[in-house]
Amino acid sequence: MKMTVILGSNQVLSHGFGVFLFAALFPFMRDTLGLTHWHLAAVGIATQAAYLSGALSVGFLGRYFTPEKLILMAGGGSSLLLLSLSFTSSPLLLIPVLSLLAFSAAVCWSGIVGLISQHVAEDRAALSLAAAGSGTAWGYGINGLILIWWVPIWGWQSAWVMVAGVGAAVVLVTIQMMRSLPAHASPCQNYKLAESETAVLSTRQLFRAFLTERRAFLSCLIYFLIGLCCITFSSWLNAYLDELGQSETLAGPTWTMLGVSGMVAGITAGWLADRKGHVTALLIMSLGFAFGLAAFSYDPVEYALVVGAGYGLMYFPVWGIVSSWVAQRYSPIATMQLSGLGMVASALGGSAGNLAAGYIQNLTGSLSFLYLVLAVAGAAMVCVTGFMAWQQQRGADALGLCRS
Repeated sequence: MKMTVILGSNQVLSHGFGVFLFAALFPFMRDTLGLTHWHLAAVGIATQAAYLSGALSVGFLGRYFTPEKLILMAGGGSSLLLLSLSFTSSPLLLIPVLSLLAFSAAVCWSGIVGLISQHVAEDRAALSLAAAGSGTAWGYGINGLILIWWVPIWGWQSAWVMVAGVGAAVVLVTIQMMRSLPAHASPCQNYKLAESETAVLSTRQLFRAFLTERRAFLSCLIYFLIGLCCITFSSWLNAYLDELGQSETLAGPTWTMLGVSGMVAGITAGWLADRKGHVTALLIMSLGFAFGLAAFSYDPVEYALVVGAGYGLMYFPVWGIVSSWVAQRYSPIATMQLSGLGMVASALGGSAGNLAAGYIQNLTGSLSFLYLVLAVAGAAMVCVTGFMAWQQQRGADALGLCRS
């Protein structure tokens, strides 16, 4: 449990602060730096491209660096980049810094997947991965508190300094934890395709698995829809609330609700996946988020907290639950590689969503239609997880000609 908590803290650093704090601080940074909605769209697209690059690099980096080293390199780099944002004075400088943070976040999560897959037994893997993944939710919750209590008094520049200091402390604690880990972990999973704990998939095998194997294909499809729905939703949430004149009253509470619900979901959804099955947990999570998106698209002011709760239920535990589902079939290193491929799919979904958001805002002058589109995408996610549950109930082991 100690390892799960510390790795979850690395998620707070890499994802909660590194990826999502900028979206929360956007209204406060806008006037000082002269930011526009096109800057927000450009940042969203660039960071998703960087996240994609980081995910793609995992297949290569995993051959030369252990998961422990990947986590430490990502954590140290993220802390320095967060500190640099407090001194940024140009919108154009934001893009490369935030892109590097997104790259580090992708590498960090892949390292966490590999490390937990090596050291945690199969019957606890979903809970451990979902709990570590919910570290992003803790970051969301802290982001909400930063908006409410820190920024009004100390300003947005000092917020970046504060989170950089927290990041440095997390890296030091992580180093101490890794020194106590056994040098060679005994295999904890029953691998069906890769008998060796350190088995690595070649690039050809990796993409062949995506194209021909049901589990790899469906995991990437879920990740794509997560990127399309969740990343686009969070990237433009504050801008939409600002458009509605509700930024000051709803932004902080909504981000806090996202974080709190994600903290709870990281434990409960992981426990449910270990006890009742991964597919059952995914179906329940997608239903909750789809309902929240539908309600928010109907009345954003009235249902902002509802969609925040649904987002937290879906986004934070899904990474750990899907990774644990994949880990039942592949070795820890191969699981880390497939997690990277899933993040590529998520980045493509997020890039598509951010590009569509910028186009919709420019064409209509409003973001209301965007959230209707996201509600439809949320319904598509329910269809995918519902299909998975139906296949599981039938005892099917294939999607068309694909193997599981």
